[in-house]
Amino acid sequence: MQRGTRDSIPTGSEPLPATQPTPTFPEPMGSSDNPMPDYRRKPRNKPKLGLQNVRRHAVYLLKRKNRTQPFPKIVSPNETALYTAMGQGGPTADNFCLDFHGPLASAWNKRAAKVFASHFFDCGWYGSPKKDDIKRVFETHLRTLRAQYAKLNADNPSDDEQSQIKRNEEKEKARAQRRRSLQHRRANTCSAHLDLARFSSLLATLPPDAMSGDETNHQPCQKWYAITKLTWRSQAATEWLRIFDLVHLSTRFNCNGRAKRGAFLHTRIPSRRVEMSSQPVPRLPSNFYDAAWLLTLDDDAKTQLKMLPEVDLTHTTAILA
Repeated sequence: MQRGTRDSIPTGSEPLPATQPTPTFPEPMGSSDNPMPDYRRKPRNKPKLGLQNVRRHAVYLLKRKNRTQPFPKIVSPNETALYTAMGQGGPTADNFCLDFHGPLASAWNKRAAKVFASHFFDCGWYGSPKKDDIKRVFETHLRTLRAQYAKLNADNPSDDEQSQIKRNEEKEKARAQRRRSLQHRRANTCSAHLDLARFSSLLATLPPDAMSGDETNHQPCQKWYAITKLTWRSQAATEWLRIFDLVHLSTRFNCNGRAKRGAFLHTRIPSRRVEMSSQPVPRLPSNFYDAAWLLTLDDDAKTQLKMLPEVDLTHTTAILA
């Protein structure tokens, strides 16, 4: 019996007709340090954020062949100082380099983390993870990158530079702890006088980074700290905060004028020194920001501050007496 002439269905094992092009498939990403084995932009599907991808992308942006190769460029202390003080320069995706001379949380490295997160997200090679998560993982990876830099430069005659980096880190940690203690002390001072109680909620919301830092000055038989200036903070906010320090100091004495028991506060003296690593703290009342400094910002930078409405920073006569 003769069968019909209906075309048979391809089983999948038969070769495709000569007129139909053979489909191509991207090769899977290998385990090398090359962050772009497949140069075609891939559709955003589920996020693929992991330390391995962050490492690969860091190699790519830093223009290194792999993790064992030297860093083509490291930002100089002069460049970081200029960026922190004036906002000039700074890392970009095309000129991506890091600061290993100062603390890892320097203004330069904080900006580099934002640049890294934006490029990692926008390139589309790793899905679409959240930028905040990318930034957080990269900031953790900074320690590894600095360790790689230190190891690659261990045989350099000027490797005592690494010891200086460690000393700077220790100083930065101590300075951060003093700043946290200062914020806590000022917040607690609100309970020392009825006229300060109205500021308790405001002080409770101010982060430690909104407080002035200080630098140690050791002299024979004398130890004091020079208060460093925050370029972005207004003079009105500075004077308002220092009143809390004076009130707190008055609580450290008895009615007879003698000091109470317990460790006495370290001496902080105003100075003209500028805190070079300071970054503006967002979400503060608008009168906490210096008016002249605000004029130097573009609209995007002002938007990122997310300034809150102005607040009353006036102390009563009873407090100032």
